[in-house]
Amino acid sequence: MQRLNKVLLTIALALGAGAVMATGNLSVSISEGEGAEAHVRVTNTVESQFEMEIRNGNNDIIYYKQIQQPLKLVLNTFDFSKLSNGQYTFFVKIDNEQNVSTLAVKNGKVKVIDQVKQVDPYFGLFNDQLNISYLNHGAGDVTLFLYDEQNNNLIHEDLLGSEFAVHHAIDLSNLKNGSYEAVLVSSNGTYEYDITLN
Repeated sequence: MQRLNKVLLTIALALGAGAVMATGNLSVSISEGEGAEAHVRVTNTVESQFEMEIRNGNNDIIYYKQIQQPLKLVLNTFDFSKLSNGQYTFFVKIDNEQNVSTLAVKNGKVKVIDQVKQVDPYFGLFNDQLNISYLNHGAGDVTLFLYDEQNNNLIHEDLLGSEFAVHHAIDLSNLKNGSYEAVLVSSNGTYEYDITLN
């Protein structure tokens, strides 16, 4: 029986890892045009609905567009000439994947400073075993916390490291029935997963 559980766990982790590894198809290219123009090319391997958003240094949304029609390619030119000098953040999101670009506008010129890709982690619960797979594009330390939702107490903490591909499993069979929350923290963000044990 224990061997069967190990085989099933291995299959579940492989499927979960495959689901995470299959992501990463979003590509965002920003090229500087004339003056304060930025040419944006967004591609995905499958037709998807895209969300695009630009925020200023105060985190105020100054542009938002959701493209309802599933597409593989979106081309846009943005004119930043009317914006104040400063840094702006340009987000492109599809499904569980996001590209974040930092732009600097100075004296009517726009420059791409940084681009970071973010992919939401995979959480799966199978036979009281929590499985996690995460592509750590930020390459910083990744930490997992497990909280009891009844009293908000931290009941488990794991430092998962800073590898690019993070895979981890926690045995929850010793926990009482109830509601719990897994929280994965990385340099790219915080991700939460609700767990109910019966």
